[in-house]
Amino acid sequence: MLKLVVAYDGRRFAGSQRQAGKRTVQDELETACARLFGIESPVSLAGRTDSGVHALGQVAAVLDPKRARAASSVMAALNGLLPDDVAIRAIETVGVEFDPRRDARWREYRYRICVGTASPLTVGLVLSHWASLDVQAMRVAAHRFEGEHDFASFAGMGAGTPWSTWRDKPRQTVRRILQCDCHVVVDPLFGGDDRIVELTVVGDAFLPRQVRTMVGALIEVGRGRRDAAWIDELLARGDRRGEPETVPGHGLVLWAVGYAPFGEGPPPSEAKKEADGSSHVHTEASGHQA
Repeated sequence: MLKLVVAYDGRRFAGSQRQAGKRTVQDELETACARLFGIESPVSLAGRTDSGVHALGQVAAVLDPKRARAASSVMAALNGLLPDDVAIRAIETVGVEFDPRRDARWREYRYRICVGTASPLTVGLVLSHWASLDVQAMRVAAHRFEGEHDFASFAGMGAGTPWSTWRDKPRQTVRRILQCDCHVVVDPLFGGDDRIVELTVVGDAFLPRQVRTMVGALIEVGRGRRDAAWIDELLARGDRRGEPETVPGHGLVLWAVGYAPFGEGPPPSEAKKEADGSSHVHTEASGHQA
């Protein structure tokens, strides 16, 4: 079995999972593997990403019928067959029992918001937001998500409604968030300034559109429309009908998938945290949210 770490630009995909008549990451991976191995090659993924959502650390698994070849050679060959918006970043040989979804211990997502005018180089990769954001207030609210909670109020695609079939599943809509934080990052593609707000969410598993709805709630806090206690109210409500809004998918990246307990080995989030100093990010001009 080969374990692949996959990156992709989600803008031209209908999502990661196979869908009839639509372009997906899974289809592209299976097509490339079938061409290389000469047989049908089913690919399994660690997580499902929606249309427009990107990945830097998606994990996939596929059987290699020609196990004598070096994994590095397979990686080079697959990258030569894959389209420009998908790439294998790392590869290793693992046991046949490896299941990228069931064996995962945690998943890390990051969502980026550009306060003010976004760079043309990053259109489709971040959410443009004209109103100023209080990052420190967002950090305080983000920590309210940490721990085990019922995230029904943040679950999309009908999962958070009282009549949802998710209510019959073992965990229902309860998930554990291991880390939730918000900070400012400096990216040279945006001129090297401090207008990029990045939200990091690490959890054992996620409900449909959960992260994007969490981000929508934190933006409301950052704009001063709600306070941190509102997060507790939403979690206690346990019903998706109503607020908060779900932000678009193009600002979201599946950053990493971990197979050891969270906190062991290299830290999953290496971005510098802005714990002190000015934490209010202003726009170049006031106005509405884009």
